[in-house]
Amino acid sequence: MGYEMQPSFLRRRVLVAAAPDDRKAIELVKVMRSLGLTVIMATTIGLAAQADEVAVCVIILHPDTWRGTPSIITAMRQHPRHMIPVLEAPMNLPRGSWAIEPFYLMDAPLETARALVGLIRQHLQTMLEHEQAMSLQQTQLHPWLRSPDACAPTFPPPKKPVSNLLHYLLLSWPLAFVLCVSFLAYYFFQLNATINTQANTTPTVVSTWRDHPYSVAVPGVGCDPGSADWILSGAYKEQPIEPAESKAGRATPPAQLIQDKSIISTCQQDGALLTHISHYDTFASMIFASKGLPLPQHYATQITATSVNTSPAAVFKFGVRDQSGSDMSGTESGYGNDVLQLGVNGAWELVRYGNSSNAVEKRYARGFVTPAQSYKLSADSNGPVMSFSINDQHIATIIDAAYADSYGISFGLRDPGIHTPPSVLFSHFSYMPLAATYAGTPEASASATAQAIKTGMLATPYIASVPGFGCDPGTGQWQPITEADQHISTRCTAHGLSVAQKQGIRSVSRIPFYWQDGNFPTNYRLKVTVDLKRSNNAGLVWQHA
Repeated sequence: MGYEMQPSFLRRRVLVAAAPDDRKAIELVKVMRSLGLTVIMATTIGLAAQADEVAVCVIILHPDTWRGTPSIITAMRQHPRHMIPVLEAPMNLPRGSWAIEPFYLMDAPLETARALVGLIRQHLQTMLEHEQAMSLQQTQLHPWLRSPDACAPTFPPPKKPVSNLLHYLLLSWPLAFVLCVSFLAYYFFQLNATINTQANTTPTVVSTWRDHPYSVAVPGVGCDPGSADWILSGAYKEQPIEPAESKAGRATPPAQLIQDKSIISTCQQDGALLTHISHYDTFASMIFASKGLPLPQHYATQITATSVNTSPAAVFKFGVRDQSGSDMSGTESGYGNDVLQLGVNGAWELVRYGNSSNAVEKRYARGFVTPAQSYKLSADSNGPVMSFSINDQHIATIIDAAYADSYGISFGLRDPGIHTPPSVLFSHFSYMPLAATYAGTPEASASATAQAIKTGMLATPYIASVPGFGCDPGTGQWQPITEADQHISTRCTAHGLSVAQKQGIRSVSRIPFYWQDGNFPTNYRLKVTVDLKRSNNAGLVWQHA
C-alpha cells in the first residue's frame, strides 16, 4: 500500500530502524510510545522496507555495527520522506538524505526521546497543515468536489411507514454487524503486523544487474538505455599551494575539498563524450555505480577510450575499486581506488589512491605501450588480486587488500598540458561477474599470490636479443626514445639495437629499462654486449636509478 493511499491514522506512524537486541534503541522506543506516538521498531528487513510508507523514519546508528545491520541499510535505501539520524556514539554521518542534524543517544534516553518526540510532532503538524492546504486548493480548482452547501434546499424522501422501517432494520443489522467486525479485525491485524518487533521475516535476495553480465556500446548518464546506474564525479581534494617562504616551520595544511561541476557527458552515436570545461589537471570521471552495494569479489570489465581533444600530456584513468559509492563515503572519505593510468604517449602505471586524501598512496607497477589515440582497457578483479591489459595485451598483476570491496568501476581523463577543454570518447563498456577463485581471506590470498608472482619472475631470467622499445617482443618495459628529449635515434637490426647520438651532444643519453613491471628485485645481475667500433672512442655508462 502506497503512502498516499493509506488512511490518515496510518500516515502518522513513526518507524525506528535499529539493530536487533539494541537495548538503548528499545528503551528509546518505549519512551516514545509512552509519550503518545505510534512507533514501529524495525529490526528486520521486512519491517524496515516500510520506511517509505511512514511519516518519519528514525535511524539508530552505532559506528561499529550499523553497516552490518540489514534493517538499517534497508531503511536508508527506501529514501524515507523525513529521515532523522540518532547516534549512539560519535561518528561521521554516512551519506543520506537526512532531514536534520543528528541526535545523540548516550545515557539519557528520556531527554533524547522528549526532544525527538517534540520535533516529530512539529513535523506531523506541519505535514497535516500542508495536506489541509492541498485539499483546500484541490477544492478551489475542482468545485464539483465541494461538499453540498448547507443552505441549499433539500428534498427529504417520503416517509415510509414505521413498520417497514423496522422491518428493514431487522433485516440489515446482521450484515452491518459482520462488516464492522471484519473492518476491526483487518485494522488490528495490520496494526499488530507493523508494531510487532519480534516478527520473523525471512529476507529475500533480489537479483540485480550486478549478478549478470552487462554491456553497452554507449555508456554513461542518459546514454545507456539499460538498467545500470551511472554517475559523474563531483568533488575532489586538492593540496593548497603555498609560497616557498611561508612553508618554513609550518605544518602541511590539510587538503581542501573542491566541488567540481564542470564535467559534461554528451551522448554520441559511437560513444559517450566526456568533456571537462575546468580543472583540466584533475580527473573528470564517469562511474559505473552500485548504489552502496558492493560488486562481486570477482569480475571482469572493459572500456574503450578514444582521445578527441587532448594534449600529449593527457592521461586516461581506469579504476576497479572505486569507493565513492560506499555508504561510508562522504566529504572526508570515498576517494579510494586502484587505478590503471595510461597516457596518450603510451606510459602507464598502476597506483592506489587514498580513501581520505585523494592522493596516490602507492605505485605498484609501470611500463610502456605503443602510443595511440585509442586504447581498449581491460581488468580482472578477483578480490585483492587485480590483472590489467591494454589492447588485449596483459601488462601487470598487482595485489592490494587495502579496500575489501569495490563500489563502482570508474574511467576518466586529466590533461594538465591543454589550454582548451579536453574531451574523451568512452565506448563499448562491458562487465562480467565471475566466480571467486581465491581461497581463504583476501589478505592470505594476496600474500600467497604475491609470493607466487615474485617466485615465478625471479626463477626466469629475462633475456632480450634485441633490446629497446619496439625491438624487444618480450614483456620487458623499455621507455620509448624521442630524439628531441634524449638527443639520440635508435634502430632495430637483426643483431641488436643501433644507437646514434646527434653531433655535438656531450651529455649522457639513456635507454631506460624498467624490468617487467618497474620493480627490480633487491639482488640482480645485468649483462649486455656492446659494439663500439663506430663510437669514435666514446664510452659506455651504466646508470642505476
